[in-house]
Amino acid sequence: MWLARALSDPSRPTFLFGSTPPREGTTPVEAEKICSKFVARSRAHASDGFIVYDIQDESARNAASRPFPFQRTIEPSEYAALFPPESGKSTVLYHACSEPDEAAFNKWLDDATMRNHHTLNLVGPSSSREGPRLSMERAAALVKARKNLAFGCVTIAERHLTKGTEHLNILRKVDFGAQWFISQAVYDAEATIKLLHDYADECRRRGQKPVKILLTFAPVGRPKTLEFARWLGIHMPEAVEQRILAKANASESKSKEAAVLESIDVCCEALERILGAAGQCGVPLGLSVESISGFREEIDGCFEMFRRLQAIMLDSKGSPWAVRWYRVPVQSMARSNSGEQLAALEAKLEALEEAKGGQLAGGQQPTAKEELAVKTKEAQIAMRDSLLGFAAGIAVGAVAAVAISRKLVR
Repeated sequence: MWLARALSDPSRPTFLFGSTPPREGTTPVEAEKICSKFVARSRAHASDGFIVYDIQDESARNAASRPFPFQRTIEPSEYAALFPPESGKSTVLYHACSEPDEAAFNKWLDDATMRNHHTLNLVGPSSSREGPRLSMERAAALVKARKNLAFGCVTIAERHLTKGTEHLNILRKVDFGAQWFISQAVYDAEATIKLLHDYADECRRRGQKPVKILLTFAPVGRPKTLEFARWLGIHMPEAVEQRILAKANASESKSKEAAVLESIDVCCEALERILGAAGQCGVPLGLSVESISGFREEIDGCFEMFRRLQAIMLDSKGSPWAVRWYRVPVQSMARSNSGEQLAALEAKLEALEEAKGGQLAGGQQPTAKEELAVKTKEAQIAMRDSLLGFAAGIAVGAVAAVAISRKLVR
């Protein structure tokens, strides 16, 4: 549940990498290799965890021909279960609520919890024209009825431009129990800015605290990927599209890579614009990065995009920050409560550090023995298992938590 708490924590940003399950028919051994490769490439990036998507056809939503043919994938919960033992980090498991009744949805929940998933993102039908199915409200209630499960939902800023009610959709789903939201890929900064301000204003009017919204970004570098982005409902201003296409259509041999880099520049500019215009409106923010295609250069671009966007968001906090590596106690984090232990340890260390600047209740200063005991416990947790991998983290005093600090270095 550490990842769910990080997503629900308004005091610090959350950073996630998105991944799509392999196509249907992929063997378990092949799926493990795909997951391992993705984790290895993301290991040097300070992420809190991963997103595993539930890919749907969505043809009922859009009558136009799908630019990339729909391909079924292996079960997302099966693929997502590969990430914790490989990385020491948890996943947000997407689920399109397509079950016809409660029994079928409960069966899916049973399977997901059996695979040790605790952090879900529920997605409604892509179109009201789809057949009868369990309502989002009822699905949310069934999740809430279970222990050790938390969920978020999706928000789409483009809907706010056309309908002006997306902020109310967020509040309605918060009433259902949603603890965070993850956006559709952002290319139109103005749509996101309007949504954030309207949501913050409505929360103030109701006397509610806004929940965190993770802004999703995805690199694009090919005309067909741009077409697919439009088909998905991602609004890309004409000037932005032309900037990327100008690079993609150039005669240079590296034109595809240049177009991806241009899209990364565009997304960095969009995030800077969003943070400048709405970063102080009161809505906690985070980031996720995904690829919406299978093209190599666009997948490669995700890692550079993540690094740059994370730096922009952390710089906007106005406090110094740093990334450092630490060993991941994979066995304990995958099979016990080491994630929770590390989070508790971090809180304890922060309390000790704050006490150094003043006095504890009763005029007591933390003793050297107390500090040594905490740091010894940290070493025991970090080293007691086989060290199967490494990960990056934002430094917090003397310890890096599971991925990103809840508090930047002062």
